[in-house]
Amino acid sequence: RWTGKYRAENARQYPRRSRIVVWCTSTMRTHGDDIAEILFLMGVRPVWIPESRRLKGIELIPLAELGRPRIDVTVRISGFFRDAFPNVIALLDKAVAMVADADEPEEGNYLRAHVRREMKGLEASGVAQEQAETQARYRVFGSKPGRYGAGLLNLIAHRNW
Repeated sequence: RWTGKYRAENARQYPRRSRIVVWCTSTMRTHGDDIAEILFLMGVRPVWIPESRRLKGIELIPLAELGRPRIDVTVRISGFFRDAFPNVIALLDKAVAMVADADEPEEGNYLRAHVRREMKGLEASGVAQEQAETQARYRVFGSKPGRYGAGLLNLIAHRNW
């Protein structure tokens, strides 16, 4: 299983967080296996329209059925992914909101626990509650529109160490 090595090395515990880099071409090549992995780690499953085999939405996998805690997943997307799959970014954001809003114990929902802790920290530093809630849920990160890559080539070219 995907957690076997981690759990063997960490007293049979599940990881509380995971980070996944998602590239457009690999998502296309695998037909979304990386997105499926992200959703599975969070304990969310797709809901399909049987007749068209199109995605209808997503739903939480009940914790009892999942059999493990929900993992907090941070996603780094490429610029091409951002441009090609805005619908998938919206889906991932919806999944994060769904998991963060789930009325579950924190020991079974690491994402919810982290979002609540991050919200409290932001509010304590003076961020308004609504903005703190929004920021605490950020889990998908990438370059701003029109930018691609990490920007290192430009820094090197201008010797901006």
